[in-house]
Amino acid sequence: MYFDQIPLFNFKENFNTTAPFHAHLSEDRHGNIKSELLEEHIDLTMSYFAKLCAEKNLDPIFHHFEIQLVGDLSDPAKALWQELLYNAIYAHDLGKTNPNFQCQKMKNHAHQATLSKNTNHSYFSALIYANHYLNKVFVFKGKEQRILFFTLVFNAYIISKHHGYLSNFPDFLEKIDQDLVNEKPDDCIFYMEPFHGILKKPGIIEQSHHKILTDLKRNELWKSIPWIIYGRFLFGLLVSCDFYATSDFMNGPIQNFGTLNDISNYLTAFNQSPITQNIHKHQLSKDRTIVSPFGKDDINTLRSELFLEAEENLLKNSNESLFFFEAPTGSGKTNTSINLALKLLESDSRLNKITYVFPFNTLVEQTKSSLISAFNADPIIADAITVVNGITSIKALTTPGSDYPDGELYESDKELRTDYEQSLLARQFLHYPMVLTTHVNFFNTLFGTDRESVFPLAHLANSVIIMDEIQSYPNHLWKEIILFLQDYAQLLNMRIIIMSATLPDLGQLSLDDAPSVPRLIKDPQRYYQHPLFKDRVSLDFSLLKYDRETILDKLLDKIIETSLALENNPDFIGFENKVLIEFIRKSTALDFFARLNDKLSSRGINREVLCMTGDDNKAERKRIIEKVRTGKNLILVATQVIEAGVDIDMDMGFKDISLFDAEEQFLGRINRSCKKKGAKVFFFNYDPADLLYRNDFRKQEHLTIQDQTMWNLLENKNFTAFYDIILKEINASKQAYNESNIENFARETLWNFNYFELQKHMKLIDDNRQEISLFICGDPVEIEGILIDSDALWNDYIDLLKDNSIGYAEKRVRLSNFSEKMDYFIYQISMPNYSFDNQGQIGDLYRCERDEAFFPNGKFDRNAFRAHHENNLFL
Repeated sequence: MYFDQIPLFNFKENFNTTAPFHAHLSEDRHGNIKSELLEEHIDLTMSYFAKLCAEKNLDPIFHHFEIQLVGDLSDPAKALWQELLYNAIYAHDLGKTNPNFQCQKMKNHAHQATLSKNTNHSYFSALIYANHYLNKVFVFKGKEQRILFFTLVFNAYIISKHHGYLSNFPDFLEKIDQDLVNEKPDDCIFYMEPFHGILKKPGIIEQSHHKILTDLKRNELWKSIPWIIYGRFLFGLLVSCDFYATSDFMNGPIQNFGTLNDISNYLTAFNQSPITQNIHKHQLSKDRTIVSPFGKDDINTLRSELFLEAEENLLKNSNESLFFFEAPTGSGKTNTSINLALKLLESDSRLNKITYVFPFNTLVEQTKSSLISAFNADPIIADAITVVNGITSIKALTTPGSDYPDGELYESDKELRTDYEQSLLARQFLHYPMVLTTHVNFFNTLFGTDRESVFPLAHLANSVIIMDEIQSYPNHLWKEIILFLQDYAQLLNMRIIIMSATLPDLGQLSLDDAPSVPRLIKDPQRYYQHPLFKDRVSLDFSLLKYDRETILDKLLDKIIETSLALENNPDFIGFENKVLIEFIRKSTALDFFARLNDKLSSRGINREVLCMTGDDNKAERKRIIEKVRTGKNLILVATQVIEAGVDIDMDMGFKDISLFDAEEQFLGRINRSCKKKGAKVFFFNYDPADLLYRNDFRKQEHLTIQDQTMWNLLENKNFTAFYDIILKEINASKQAYNESNIENFARETLWNFNYFELQKHMKLIDDNRQEISLFICGDPVEIEGILIDSDALWNDYIDLLKDNSIGYAEKRVRLSNFSEKMDYFIYQISMPNYSFDNQGQIGDLYRCERDEAFFPNGKFDRNAFRAHHENNLFL
């Protein structure tokens, strides 16, 4: 193990242990209190640290950090750097020797409180740690002393925050600077070492730290990212092992870290699936061993070629950390990505987890179904695939009643029952072999500042991470994203596969000395230009000539004309008469939905017209998508919610133009099966895209299909040429002398360890929209075959929140079960001045009764809701 020869802080030599110190108190089901000795807790923390290091293969990770941060130091200096790192974990709770903590928190009457009454222990732990190791650091001279001193102070800062969040590094420097000069604080009376003798006057730490940072900013600007990651990784390890040890004392040991140590059953199941078997048969057919199961013009031939090429290029570059995988919509990216993940796990025994990251919850749910199918519906693997997002229930883990800490077994406990503590802990730390989550959750783990954000970080080490639809991330952050992903991947031994149908070459945004990112498809145009993909949908720009005043009338006529043409027309064999229309604004979609219904009715045309916007709840979205998948002779009016993550196959499309790659995402909903001849998309221009894509480089008119050059790029699927323009503009903006300057970001945010500002900077979603959540009670909704009454659900939720007889873990798990059901009745609306009208409220969630006044045509209309609410205020 990396730390095998590293000495540990000696508790007995450094503290007066005449009276015992306690770390935690625990109460069993009978009300009996037991205490845990501080030394026992620290030893248990270090035991879990060793388990985590072994289970997650963390030794190479520590070597990576050492090489990056102190690789040019001497062996003795590196040995001390290792000791500082190792003992930062050990020292995290030394401050619990604070007599105030013992008296007030632990009810330990062997100690007497001091005059300060300060029960803090995190900061005192950092103070003791820094004071103890200063002597060792000052043995070294020059650069080695500076880097070791920097590490010592930085580690102490991390220790001081282990019960809070990462913030105020300058404030910490100022405080510890004073306290290391003063005589021993009363709250540290049991600590044996003096607090004076090394630092003679205030300001030495702050001044030294400032000089070190000035030198680093000047000479090693981009080493700021590895140091930022080091701090978060140490923070994650410290709080995780502390939490594990505390949970062990309170609830029993943690048995399973959710690692994927044996992939043999995954490989077997995947290789036995019909899709994979046919791909392998096609591979053998190239050597004329057997006949290919696919015909020459079968799209599965193309999918198989892409699958095999991606695999071949991955294996040639399996030691790389980052990969780009670009392939057309409908080419089998999900199935190929599973194969790539398994190949990586096969090639590197350290890798032990697969994580899928998506921009939308719809993609999460859809991909889970695809994964289960790809693994031949193996029930064990299906159970291992776990969705982690804000609306899915926490997976329940079961245990026999005899596993209670007091060892007592009751008759009612003989059956397996939910272990709420282990269930919550598994969710918090991602103790699952295969995780499907959203990019918001993933970025929270990479950049969040609180303890729960970093709990999963150690478990992302040695993971295969597949990031889908990265072009949907705010492009003013693309440069920062690629810089951090490259260092995270290299330091934590991640293998990150970035995939999309419209994939920007983010490697162009890397630093000059960064290695190039391997492309798993060498020539994507080979696939994009194939008639099955290129000619799957023809593009029609004729509606762009109409102005805003006339386009909607023209659009109504064209849609009806198109739908009638699809009906019983021999030219459209295989078509089901499904037409899709997409608008930018929700209000426009709802208005057009009503106008289209009226127009069809006035002409006596029988068509089912559906409407889907971001305001629809989960139940409504599922109902609409199911109708679209199984129905015929229908028209769907929608917003951008339809572009990605919705697996539907329409015959014809009409789209209000927005961003270049959004047009391609829309095209992916038309003739998705590639089996129809004559599918077409008409583009029109009605609502401006500026408000929706506020900081997006792509919204400029000359980069949309209002420009004929862009028409040609879209028709020819030439995304590389389009993104070359965008990436040059991003690079130029990051080099400009303004607030976007990337070097200034490194100097002022990263090198000052302003983790809070970094978290804010890397936010993917603007949460300044002042939205409220409405729980709208109405008719019961069928969820997975069960009829759910919204009023009863609300009341049961209130009762659970008020129930103080159950533990924290049980409440969180059960609340997550409610949240999944309640999501079917919740609508988001921007109403900063919403007035509560006594129908019910929980935090920012408001209950109201459904009224058809704000559900015209059966669709929730936020403008109608606002008008209805304002009218009622003045009744």
